[in-house]
Amino acid sequence: MRLLSPLIASSSRAAALLASALVVAGGCAHPQPRGPVATTRAGLAPAPGSCGEATAPHLAELCAMGEPSLSTPGKETYRFLWMRHQRNPVAVRVTRAGGDGITVVVVEGDAYDPKASRRHEFSAGLDAWKALTGHLDAADFWNLAGDPDEDERGLDGADWVLEGRRANIYHSVVRWEPKPGPFRDACEDLIKVAGVSFPQELR
Repeated sequence: MRLLSPLIASSSRAAALLASALVVAGGCAHPQPRGPVATTRAGLAPAPGSCGEATAPHLAELCAMGEPSLSTPGKETYRFLWMRHQRNPVAVRVTRAGGDGITVVVVEGDAYDPKASRRHEFSAGLDAWKALTGHLDAADFWNLAGDPDEDERGLDGADWVLEGRRANIYHSVVRWEPKPGPFRDACEDLIKVAGVSFPQELR
């Protein structure tokens, strides 16, 4: 009987380890950080009119605003989405137009009536593009984790979403009220080129 006791104890430990492994495999472990993905013809965004089927809140918001998906192949483009609690969302999209300019599209949605969104499109010089890409490089944008940690979120405020498409790679980074630094600077570069009068709380 004495010989069996160590074996029983060892078996119990093995069973406990196996149970722990099964729990981890079942999804209780922290998921891998979301990173860049290859663009595809289908993309990640829901089809127009099916915004409720979006896999992420920012994709649903952009769908409701009538914004195109950046996860499909296309020109190098960056977009900032400001998602405020119970307030109108704002999206600023810039695309390298070739030559010495960029195309800028600004959309202000309506938190209560998606059909009431306002859209403005214009051209701008390359200075804004150079400032933006410089801050993206400083932030190491393409290697940032896509989503914030749970302890980085608050009860009120805004999600700052920055998307990028370059060389058939798409990435989106979501941060809640980001602290001063190159990521926030890149978002503010898009705010500045838009020429939108943002409320004071943005600063």
